[in-house]
Amino acid sequence: MSETEAEKVTRLANIVVDTLLATKKGEKVLIVTDVAGVAENSDIVSAITARSRKAGAETLLVEMNDNPTPGSEYLPEAVQKMMPGQDIIISLTRTTSAPLPHHKVPIGLVRSNQVRGVFMVKRSRKDLLHESVLEADYPAMSKVANDWQAAFEAGETVRVTTPAGTDFTANIKGQPSHRSNFAHEPGRMAPVNWGEVYQGPVVGTTNGRAVIDGPVLGFDWPKEPVVVEMKNGLATSITGDPTVADALWKLVEKTENGANIAEIALGINAKANDHSCNTYKKGLGRLHIAVGNGLVYNQDVNSDIHIDLVMHEPTVEIDGKVIVKDGVSTQD
Repeated sequence: MSETEAEKVTRLANIVVDTLLATKKGEKVLIVTDVAGVAENSDIVSAITARSRKAGAETLLVEMNDNPTPGSEYLPEAVQKMMPGQDIIISLTRTTSAPLPHHKVPIGLVRSNQVRGVFMVKRSRKDLLHESVLEADYPAMSKVANDWQAAFEAGETVRVTTPAGTDFTANIKGQPSHRSNFAHEPGRMAPVNWGEVYQGPVVGTTNGRAVIDGPVLGFDWPKEPVVVEMKNGLATSITGDPTVADALWKLVEKTENGANIAEIALGINAKANDHSCNTYKKGLGRLHIAVGNGLVYNQDVNSDIHIDLVMHEPTVEIDGKVIVKDGVSTQD
């Protein structure tokens, strides 16, 4: 018998509260959603809230307004003030990812080991109930993530090339590498759908060209590749598909620190093959960069935007050693 939608929702709530967070009796949990999140996923919000309370956690559910400025990251001051003192933050918003991870307040609490959390932001219902979440192979993802993270942490210079024409380098010396992981301890956060190995380049050191032949977060799939030229850690031009490139470049130009190259990330989830950017970017062996906010990646660069741009079949070299060849790991 096939699983019903209600059964999937229940399983999702169990994954978030039990598997990813290991929520304990007496903990304080803040769940942040928005109007659009409730409109699309009210049963998911309710299921996670109920499961958290069943675990014995003191659970507060907050529904904030939708983001008034599309493309930006929005977190009302009142919600910011609720975050200190919580043990867990769960963000399930459709119009912003600021409640976790892309805002200085929750990131500051995570980095200072005061809170842990799960983020489910800018994900459709299909994303949340996708097999990349409900059928996640955590041991397989952990193996490849551990290998790639170790390579990044030991390295100084990364070079990325793709068959589509990408060729850029960045300094990563001294920058911590991160990977999707369980958020069982303060200072950790997990996406609902693992995952990535994600790395902040040293600010000002990314140079070259990224040819984006996959989706762009917030702009869907370009009809033709989008080309991002990068110099000294900044996007200096975005060309290609006229609809996507022009709109993205306008957003980058008008946003403080919008041109910052914030992230280099490798996907680790073999089941993340849906059309949606927030799922597709996590597919095993895919690579994305991001422009804008770099706080999650240990950069001291705040911005009101964080836009992911996905590439296929990357070859990744760290200090001249190839760790990924055409999207396939070369690690033992």
